[in-house]
Amino acid sequence: MKLVQYISCCLIALSLISCDDFLDTPPRSQLSLQGFWKTESDAELGVAAIYNSLQLAFEQNFWYWGEFRGDNFILNDRPGESIQATISNNLTITTQGADWSSLYQAIAHANIAIERIPEIPDFSSKNDLLAQVHAMRALMYFYAVRIWGDVPNVQTIVDDLGVDLNQGRASVSDIYDQIILPDLSKAESLIKTNRNRNLFSRGGILALKAHIFAWPGSHQNYDTVRDAIIELESLGYELETSEGAWSNIFRGNGSSNEIIFWLAWNFAEDGNNGGHAQFAGFTPNIVPPETVEEKWKNSIPGDFRIPLTAAFNIEIEDPSEFPFLRIMTKFMGVFTDRNAQADASAAVDKGIPFFRLSGLLLLQAEAENFLGNGPAALALVNRIRTARGLPNLMAGVDIDLGNQVAMRDLILDERQYELMGEGQRFWDLVRNGVAVEVMSKVTDINGVPNGLNAENEILWPISQNVLNRNPNVKQNDAY
Repeated sequence: MKLVQYISCCLIALSLISCDDFLDTPPRSQLSLQGFWKTESDAELGVAAIYNSLQLAFEQNFWYWGEFRGDNFILNDRPGESIQATISNNLTITTQGADWSSLYQAIAHANIAIERIPEIPDFSSKNDLLAQVHAMRALMYFYAVRIWGDVPNVQTIVDDLGVDLNQGRASVSDIYDQIILPDLSKAESLIKTNRNRNLFSRGGILALKAHIFAWPGSHQNYDTVRDAIIELESLGYELETSEGAWSNIFRGNGSSNEIIFWLAWNFAEDGNNGGHAQFAGFTPNIVPPETVEEKWKNSIPGDFRIPLTAAFNIEIEDPSEFPFLRIMTKFMGVFTDRNAQADASAAVDKGIPFFRLSGLLLLQAEAENFLGNGPAALALVNRIRTARGLPNLMAGVDIDLGNQVAMRDLILDERQYELMGEGQRFWDLVRNGVAVEVMSKVTDINGVPNGLNAENEILWPISQNVLNRNPNVKQNDAY
């Protein structure tokens, strides 16, 4: 990873930003555009550095943006300021996650690769590498518009990674039409590799495509969502069918055929500030609420995923040192003191979980429901339940197939149970138009109501750091 970090700084230098704050580098003239992006090796190292910058953008923000604002967790007795603001949906301009700088740094690196890789003489992996970069840029802008709405449109190599500081915000529709959809199409046309868990392959691109076309907007197309997921499944992804295999998705070596794209994370190389280790570090601050456990147990009694996902009322060895009884168990199991917690965190090398087959099949169920295909939606839900050893739901008994709202809520519950802690819950609520409805009913352990009360509060504020540097960026209305 040190080499990748060096190349990442080279990319920053290529866009004429000094790396001096990160590590000593040769003079800029030695890292110029004329001296890099000339060979296959340059392209491979450059793309690896973009994945590294993607890690930096998502190492903690992945959960701030997509997980912690939903109802899977509530505050415990040791909240940090940003955790408290995020969990309670009382965001401010200083809350972690409000600053888009790291995302735009990764975008700037991708812009360089998109311009320079086509200039390199042909080599066997050229199209694959270029496809990966287009997919990463589409992913980053997809996150950006969901987080902040209108954002700066930056597609070219610029004199400064802070180019967004000189621009106002482009409309969401322009970002889709000019960047996200063209990048997605380009990636799909160029990719040759069908499956790779730690890089963008055809499977990962199709998963991203399904999520993009499921998101509300003029581009939304549920037929496209369904077709993308059907094609994705044909590439050989499979559901796990036992308790041990399901648990091993999260605690094993990352070899499960359910994994489509998980951004790689290595504890020894990348440290303990990202990846699934976040849940060890965050545990003193957040806990899974009893309301979710009660709903889950009432809905699916005996589901083996419940104790494998979250533990309640665990036996603590030293309450003065480890004073909380509820923990996330999905990624690291149960630990009962600080030493066990540290050991669990250090053992976590699996990546940031962007896409998994079960999540895509349940997204397809959403699409089928909105297309009016209730039986097809129920069949997909039952596929997940069968794989998890659970009884199937029966039409007319457990669900009215003609009631799209009831089916929507059923699918949302199934997604919550299956994907808890995987950075999906808040996006699920927003995508289905129920974020305010659900979150306005949530209270913390002291009975204080959640702060999400209006649709315009769904978007994040733009950080004070960005506003200070760029008077052309206007704050979102709610802030």
